[in-house]
Amino acid sequence: MNVTQIRQLAIDSRILTASQADERVQQWTANGGSTNDGDGFASRLVSEHVLTDFQGAALRAGIAGPYVLGPYRVLAKLTAGRLGDVFRAVHDEFEQPVSLKIFPAALNQNPEHVARLGREARVSMEVDHLHVVRTYHVGRTGEITFIAFEELQGETLAQRLARLGKLPFFEACQVTAQAASGLAYLHSQDIIHRDICPMNLWVTAHDFVKIMEFGAARDALSYLDSLTGEEGSGELTLNQSAGMVLGHYDYMAPEQAQDAHAANASSDLYGLGCTLYHCLTGHVPFPDRNPVRQMLRHSNEPVKPPSQLVPDIPQAVEDIVMKLLAKQPKDRIASADEVAVALGRIAPLPPGATPDNIHQGFLDWLRTTAGESSGGIVEVPINPEFQEFADWLSDNPV
Repeated sequence: MNVTQIRQLAIDSRILTASQADERVQQWTANGGSTNDGDGFASRLVSEHVLTDFQGAALRAGIAGPYVLGPYRVLAKLTAGRLGDVFRAVHDEFEQPVSLKIFPAALNQNPEHVARLGREARVSMEVDHLHVVRTYHVGRTGEITFIAFEELQGETLAQRLARLGKLPFFEACQVTAQAASGLAYLHSQDIIHRDICPMNLWVTAHDFVKIMEFGAARDALSYLDSLTGEEGSGELTLNQSAGMVLGHYDYMAPEQAQDAHAANASSDLYGLGCTLYHCLTGHVPFPDRNPVRQMLRHSNEPVKPPSQLVPDIPQAVEDIVMKLLAKQPKDRIASADEVAVALGRIAPLPPGATPDNIHQGFLDWLRTTAGESSGGIVEVPINPEFQEFADWLSDNPV
């Protein structure tokens, strides 16, 4: 790929005008850049914030934009997920910022993945709470399915922990209390998340926490997702040797590991306790590379009190952690509401967030598309020129 080719792709993708592209090429060559080094030219545009990392990768791969998925322009990749990756995007007509979770077309070849995709689409549209990521609509173009939800500025709690190691106890309590508030709402709607962990908690730029990822969730209609009509029949646990599990082993309650569809609200609280433990100490309660051995430790091994790892953790905080990590559900704190209240006494929550500003035209468009959906999924026309981008997007390594 040479500079002339990258220049033309940037113009075709509506990233740069012809005059802007020519100016960038002139700067490149004036600084000694080779006209044959298209990759280097694209990398320079990324470093100068002319292109996002995502756009730079697309241009280097020879993929012309505009990078649109249905009605959305895709701008950058935010995070990777088990079933699909999350991207920053805007609605092409109304310039409404959103986040897009994009599921690869290969998912359609696996019935279990299809079942979990259907569950995530349905459950995410059911919820409406400030501590749960708000979903706008679910769409499909060709074989690519996507979920459009509120714009996410910030990082996952997992990314924050990877960056900082651990959090001060006050911040750890605030983060967990907000997650507990969102969990209390989900449980009031008869939704069990079944995958509460730092990877599925988003921390906004203003330290506001939102629960995300509902591919493992169970609600009153989960039996519709299975192949046999029995809730849980299509689900995988430690007893099965292939496929995906519902939840992450580092944060999974013992009863959930034994039987995924037996997980209840208390199982979510165990995951929340493991998350709080990780925030406070920088370590999960039972680190182990062997998942079977790890789950046996969750079931049988006493957890090391967090104050043994971080001596300045207040006793009141440690008491909450230890109760959340009780082996038997009946011995844990009774509800997510109680967790939120208890942690809120120790570390009062920041001022409540206000709902995102949403373009009225975008809201009207959502109401119209909702009436055109099939099973909650809006079919969006696809054209041949888009297919190459869609195929590349499914495997995009950025």
